Order: sequence, then structure tokens, then C-alpha cells
Amino acid sequence: MLEIAGSAARAASFSKIDFSGRDVVVAAVSGGGDSLALLVLLKEHLARHAPRVGLLAVTVDHALRPEAAAEAGAVAALCGRFGVRHRTMRWEDAKPASGLQQAAREARYGLLARAAEEAGAGLVFTGHTLDDQLETIAMRRKRGDGRGLAGIAPATLYDGRLWIVRPLLCARRQALRAYLRGAGIEWNEDPSKEDPKYER
Repeated sequence: MLEIAGSAARAASFSKIDFSGRDVVVAAVSGGGDSLALLVLLKEHLARHAPRVGLLAVTVDHALRPEAAAEAGAVAALCGRFGVRHRTMRWEDAKPASGLQQAAREARYGLLARAAEEAGAGLVFTGHTLDDQLETIAMRRKRGDGRGLAGIAPATLYDGRLWIVRPLLCARRQALRAYLRGAGIEWNEDPSKEDPKYER
């Protein structure tokens, strides 16, 4: 079992989350560095502090890139090594001609919610980081929509029934990748992650 160590672990905020009475929680794992770090850190936290709570990793394949299916398979293989259940959810709907990123985001949360509901989970964890937070604030400020300083919330209630929790909002992306490198874990990156025109 991997040991939590370094700044990435210290920045992960799981201590305020109540896991009591839960049978399973979901981690959204794309195969990128942020979500893989989330997976390992959350697995370690549960093993130490809530060993009766199961963990289900869910990868959403938006069917937008030919590499996506192989990336989901790589996540499934890694989860198998760690003894974590994994499920791939594929966005099968027709893709819109415009507003694709927003539609993909809505589809992603809808598929995560469906997987969580079918697993009996009321919490879905995502790997949003401090870098995502800073980028989101900057983009909202540039748009002038009045929400700039609000940023990404640590937790939001989705569709009145499911909590989306973001425990890595104080963690820097660089620290998470250093943690993964130290653990010998490789990751893939979605090209949109590095494109500043896409909001997280």
C-alpha cells in the first residue's frame, strides 16, 4: 500500500468529510495526474480512517478522442492493481455542433451521478486543484460575470441528491505529480487541461 507523504498529502482535505454511515464513495478518475493522485490519496485515507467504506473509481469516456477508450482501460488496470473497483461510463449521446465543452461537462456529471446512484453512493470526489481554482477565478474575472472571486466550491449539491466534493482545492498540480512520480505512477493528460479557453 502506498504511503501518504509530502505536500500533496498535507494539502488533501479529507478530515472535514463525514464518512460515517456510508458503504461506498465514488472517485472520478480520468487518468490525468490530478485524478490519479486523488484516487491514491483517497484510498489511503479510507484505509486509515474509514476502512469499512468501499471505493469505486469511475472514468467517463466522452467519446471525443480516439485515445479515450485506451485511457479508460489504463485506469481500470491501475485500479485492478490497487484493489479498487472501477467502472467506465461512456457518453453515447449525439454531440452538439456548438457548446461542446459545456455539454461534455454536463454529461460527465450526469454519468458520474448515475454511476454513484447505481452504486449506492452519495459522495463523488473530483480532483480539482488549486491550479484549477486560480484558472477558474481568472477566467470568470475576465468574463466579468460577477463570480470571479467565488471560484470553485469545495462541495456542491448536484441535482439535489448527490454531493460533489473537491478535497484537493488547496493542492498544487506540481505537488500531486511529484507525489505520483515518487510512487512510480504514470498518468495521461487531456489536451484541454492545458488549453486556457476551457473552464474546469
